[in-house]
Amino acid sequence: MSNRISESEQRVMEVLWQESPLTSTDVVARLSSQDWNEKTVKTFLNRLVKKQAVAFTRDGRRYLYSPLVSQDKVLKQETRGFLNKVFNGDIKALLATFVDDRKLSESELNYLRSLLEEQAASDNEGEQ
Repeated sequence: MSNRISESEQRVMEVLWQESPLTSTDVVARLSSQDWNEKTVKTFLNRLVKKQAVAFTRDGRRYLYSPLVSQDKVLKQETRGFLNKVFNGDIKALLATFVDDRKLSESELNYLRSLLEEQAASDNEGEQ
């Protein structure tokens, strides 16, 4: 995938991640709360095709759109971009800001501990 996906394009991607392939008309219907017309949605779909995030196939006179990238991949890319932009790539600063900003619940602390333990175990396996 080339280039970053904009917030509006991501809304279109979310529709395609939920169900695909879809026509542009289908995407417009699922984004009715956005109050976008079909031309706007087609513009976003065309941009996503150029960015190699979406593919299309012809079905008679219609085009059917499907995602080429996973939601997880886009989320990771956006997270890295945010980390680099806001915290200059410093994950410790990100975590400190997050933890200082609000008190974590016991459940959240346990989840964070389990993630750290999994990471440590994974790192130890790689060293052996």
